[in-house]
Amino acid sequence: MNRVSVVVPVYRCLPYVEGCLRSVLAQTRPVDEIVLVDDRGGDESMAVAEALLRSRDAEFRTVTHERNLGLGRARNSGLAAAAGDLIWFLDSDDEADPRFVQHLTRALDDTSADFACTRTQRVDDAGRVLQIDEAPYEATVMSGTEFAHLLVTGRAKAYACTKLFRRELLGDRPWDENQGYEDMGPSLRMSLASTRVALVDEPLYRYLYREGSISTSLNRRTFDLFKVERDVRSAVSGAGLGDRWASEVLGFRYREVLRSVAHVAMRADHAAASRPELYDEAIARVRGEVSVRDVVPLLRAGHRREAVFAAILRVSPGLYSTILRYR
Repeated sequence: MNRVSVVVPVYRCLPYVEGCLRSVLAQTRPVDEIVLVDDRGGDESMAVAEALLRSRDAEFRTVTHERNLGLGRARNSGLAAAAGDLIWFLDSDDEADPRFVQHLTRALDDTSADFACTRTQRVDDAGRVLQIDEAPYEATVMSGTEFAHLLVTGRAKAYACTKLFRRELLGDRPWDENQGYEDMGPSLRMSLASTRVALVDEPLYRYLYREGSISTSLNRRTFDLFKVERDVRSAVSGAGLGDRWASEVLGFRYREVLRSVAHVAMRADHAAASRPELYDEAIARVRGEVSVRDVVPLLRAGHRREAVFAAILRVSPGLYSTILRYR
């Protein structure tokens, strides 16, 4: 029987870490190993996490960084310490359904897939479900290339924590380090390297949406989205799919990078929650990369929202910001 290790990076998650770890301890198919990674948040999160696990007589090990190194390095450090055949990376402010491990291990066993993936409930601080992030899966197993296509087209999400990986797929340091938005590039590369991916349609992961996170606030890490685009282009090209997926990659560029940077910047500006110079830099960079020549190809490929975004933003960022404010 395969052993399951869960890697939990711990960084400034004091209000959430107990709920996260309780969801691990409540698994109907218990994990075999818990690896906590202390990424030096400077608060009591790590002490609370360890105290909870000790109070429940749970087996765990701790990896301690000398200083804060970021989520990608924390996941890689935890992986290096983990002994399991199957690896689950769990963010310390999220929770999983008690059947997460049971259903994903069963999906791996039934399909001999390289990794299994479930869908995501996005929840607020009160635990209310805001949305399901992914469209329903139309199959229980597909090729890695087919799943990679879902990632690029936005019909599946690259979230590391919704997946259970076979150890051999991961290698030594799979997660990008020293950058934000670290999930897309590695998840796409691993998908393209996989023979099969198992899909669990029931949403068994609970992703906490909160203001002030890297994905909702304008900061220097926001610009890491431009590196994500380069990673996607590199992975698709390296798999020999650059020409075949050209329209999909163009849609990804506008949907996940240019529009995302503009939306984060504009919403921060609406809330008076950003420095003016950072807002100006973000909008100038996006506007410099938007081209009206992309409007027709975007429309032809069915990317209507992206085409409208390109047309309006190139002509008048202020008009687009006004429209966004009242959407």
